[in-house]
Parts: sequence; C-alpha cells; structure tokens
Amino acid sequence: MRLKIKKKSGRKVVRTRVLMARDIRNKHILDTSAWNNLYDDPGSDRLIKILRTKIVLPTALAISELAAIENPDRRHGIIRLMKILGHDNRPLAMPNQLIIMACQGYSSRAQNLTINAGDEAEGAWIALNHPELLDGEAQKLTLTFNEEREDIFRRYFEGLRDLLQPQFKRGLARPQSFKALVERYTVNDDLIYKFVNEIYERAVGQPLRRGDLWELVRSLACWRLFLLSYVYAAHRRAIKQQGFGWKNNAGALDLWSAVYLPFSDTFVTHDKRQRRALKVIDRASTRPSRLVSYNQWREELLSTPRQTSSKRKR
Repeated sequence: MRLKIKKKSGRKVVRTRVLMARDIRNKHILDTSAWNNLYDDPGSDRLIKILRTKIVLPTALAISELAAIENPDRRHGIIRLMKILGHDNRPLAMPNQLIIMACQGYSSRAQNLTINAGDEAEGAWIALNHPELLDGEAQKLTLTFNEEREDIFRRYFEGLRDLLQPQFKRGLARPQSFKALVERYTVNDDLIYKFVNEIYERAVGQPLRRGDLWELVRSLACWRLFLLSYVYAAHRRAIKQQGFGWKNNAGALDLWSAVYLPFSDTFVTHDKRQRRALKVIDRASTRPSRLVSYNQWREELLSTPRQTSSKRKR
C-alpha cells in the first residue's frame, strides 16, 4: 500500500490509497474448481468463518466461468460467496487483459502494473456486487464465449500437431521434455518474438524492439508464465507421442491462470491436470506460488490453531 498525495486549492490535501500487490501478505487465489468445492463443502460454514480473516483475491476469469453455470441458484450463490470472502477487493483482470496492461506498462516504463482494470474486470466487479444481473441470457453468452475460447485453443494445437508430426517422422529432432523445448526456443527465439510482438503491437500501437524481447520477458513475471503456458501446451498437445489428447491436458482457461501466480501466495485448484501444468510452469517464476489441491488447502485451514482472546488483544 502507498499514498498518492495531491494538493487541491492550495490548502486541502486529498490522499488516495493505492494497494500494491507486493504489500499484501498471504494472498489466496481460488480457481473455479476450488470455488465450486468450497460452495459444496459440508464444512463450508466453518471454512467461511476462517477465510473471512484471510486475503482472498477474486479473479475475472473465475467469475467468467462461474457466470456460465446453468443453475441460477448455484451461479448466484457461488458469486455471492466470492464477494463475501473477497471483501472489497476488485477482481484481477482477465489474463489476456493483464498481459495487454503489462505491455502498456513496459512501453511507458511504469514502475507499477495495474492488475484489475479493463472492461472485463469492471464487468466482473459489477457481477460480484449484483449477481442477479447474471440472468439466463448472460449465462448462455458467457458459456458460448468460454467454449469458443477453448475451441480456438484446441484447434490451434491440433493444427500444430498435424504440422509437426510428419516433420518428426522425416528426422526433425523431437524435444523429449518441456525443458528441452524451452531451451530450443530460447536459442532460436524468432518464433517467441513473433508471438510476443503480435500482442505487444496491438496493445501499444508500435512494435517491440527486437532487442527488448528478453528484457520484457524477464522483467514481467506474468508475461513469462503466460508465454510458458503456451510452450507447455505445445509440448503436451503437439509434440508428445502419448497422452496428447485434450481430455488428458489442461485447457486454455486453466493454463491462462498461470498469469495470476505472481500475484498469489497460495493458488488453490481441485483440477489435477491444471495443478500439474501450473507446477511445471511456475518453476520459472522468481517468486513461486504455493500450488495446492482444494483438499490440502481445506485441511490446512481447519488445522490452523485459533488465536486466543489475549493474543488478539496484543
């Protein structure tokens, strides 16, 4: 947290509180699967009581997925729960919007990165405060939008697989691990530059200088993990010889969640495929997040000793 001080009318001073992610300790981010499990948990009353003393950061991505739930009572109920536990924390922006803001921040050499701005984040904030607005029509639109995102992601990597597999048969060296693929791209970074610059140029209005590629990737943890999520998907879906099908691997929205890891201390998901993927990707973070299953997280919360009244007074 820091204070921006502005003078007004020569006498009055207006202080605006600006919350900095690095200043908040022990931040919890829940994936959609974790929110669903918490809502259904038979011990939810006790867990909610404990969690109201914690810092829980909502995300626009989770709200988008929850808004697609068909049952209106469940849809509204989980989002109300998110609002209760998130207090007045505005949702973190959608991963793609966060990446765009990171490009804009890098271009202007800003010292701090805004992580909860943009139209989708604003829409998520409205939904948090007025879940009744998420009616049947909004649910169908959100569901269709999310399905389209997943379909585009799936078809892209299926097309990449169709392109690469014949080349491997003709003698192209097949990277045997995610790490090996990362090392290959690092040595020959033309493809990485093309991918990053396409987004950067749309965000900023001018191309990224070729010599700035690795400075951007090193200085912006969210960009580094976003990029690695696509490399991970490429290895799992387009290069591996077994287990490459979409049913065996984390989806687009699951992998996009890698963008949130630098802003969380604990990331909770009940999805094994997502947790497996994010653990691999997060190894590249300079400030790794704890990636835990919902069951482990639940057990830890319930086993935390309660403070005595004397300790609270101190």
